[in-house]
Amino acid sequence: MNWLSTNSLGLRLLVPSLLWIALTLAIAGFLLTALFRAHIESHFDGALREHLEELVAASEPGAKGDLKLTWSPADPRFNRPRSGWYWQIRDGETVLLQSPSSRYETLSPPLHSTIPPQTALHFTGPGNEPLRAVIQSVQLPEFPRAFSFLVSGPQAEIQREVLSFATRLAGTLTLLGLGLIGAVLLQLRFGLHPFRTLRTALADIRGGSREFLPEDFPREVKPLVQELNALLKHNTALVARARTQASNLTHALKNPLTVIRNEARELPGTTGKYLRDQAGKMSDTIDRYRARARLAGTGNVLGARTSFRETVDELCFSFELLYRDRNLRIEVTSADTLYFRGDAQDLEELLGNLMDNACKWARSEVRICGWGDEGQLHICVDDDGPGIAERERQQALQRGHRLDESVPGSGLGLDIVQDIVTLYRGKLALEKSTLGGLKVELTLPAAE
Repeated sequence: MNWLSTNSLGLRLLVPSLLWIALTLAIAGFLLTALFRAHIESHFDGALREHLEELVAASEPGAKGDLKLTWSPADPRFNRPRSGWYWQIRDGETVLLQSPSSRYETLSPPLHSTIPPQTALHFTGPGNEPLRAVIQSVQLPEFPRAFSFLVSGPQAEIQREVLSFATRLAGTLTLLGLGLIGAVLLQLRFGLHPFRTLRTALADIRGGSREFLPEDFPREVKPLVQELNALLKHNTALVARARTQASNLTHALKNPLTVIRNEARELPGTTGKYLRDQAGKMSDTIDRYRARARLAGTGNVLGARTSFRETVDELCFSFELLYRDRNLRIEVTSADTLYFRGDAQDLEELLGNLMDNACKWARSEVRICGWGDEGQLHICVDDDGPGIAERERQQALQRGHRLDESVPGSGLGLDIVQDIVTLYRGKLALEKSTLGGLKVELTLPAAE
């Protein structure tokens, strides 16, 4: 889950929720266990008091004026040796009667005089077993003095009950905690869904399938969406203004430059030739930097998306008319669903330069092929012309460099292509074509 990665909003919301759930369940488990222990201890002490009352009810004077029991407590645990269940009757420090379970081992509880009435006490019994007991002084009508009655039971029984309850409670709270964690994850996934939708919409804009973000977002996210849409509109307006200014500058310089070139034709000798050459360089420079200015304004425009097949078909129609006297065969192979993630003018200028070069040098055939692969648009332009020797291919990409002056042109075509490809972080390669001439292979970002 990317939304739970480090330094994510989902993780920031999840961690406090998990800590709060863990703390709440831990406190609940502790309190419930404490309440259950108190309930078990109260129930245990009640059973001890019932046995003590039974002892008191069974006590009566003997024939010799001593104390005797008319019946023994019915609970069989008082007869099982070292069962932890004991009773004892004392006269001061003297033990008068005690349960068979103690095997006549004397119980040594704390002094009864220091213990509040009806309070359970703890002490160690036979075999160093922890015991819980109740003690009560009872004044029987037939005797002038009070007797001390004691009934005890093993603390281990309370511990077993509490441990069994705590184990079951831990399992229950664990299941409850997992359910709460699942609910929190679902809540986070549902709550953060608008941000995933926003990311997808931005990817669509970058891929060229939409121009602006949709407005149907929750109230908390809507201001962000509105600001992003305003930024997109502002960016589009800046690009349009940059294009207009570049075009205006070109027109403003072109006319005076044309006048200078025309006048230079009338000048004889080296001076006229020098002026014509310099005017030509100025014209080429204007064209080059106009293209650079336009590219700088359009290369990162979000939402640009251009059909490859439509652009190629329009260019094929133009070049077939332009080179109709040479009977060139221009063949196109590509799917109709290929899209370039960029400006239509950039793709048109890029393909136009490559196809123009191919048509200039081809003997009879030019082939254009396009295909998509892992978000990339691959384009190949082949011709059956003389091609370019491997050692000269890098020179062909240099600005204004012409390998053959017999063919008209400024030598800027491949250089402009390289500028466009670099702007879109693509690749440009010159290789030998299977047709015998030059093969130009491009890799550009594709749009869905």
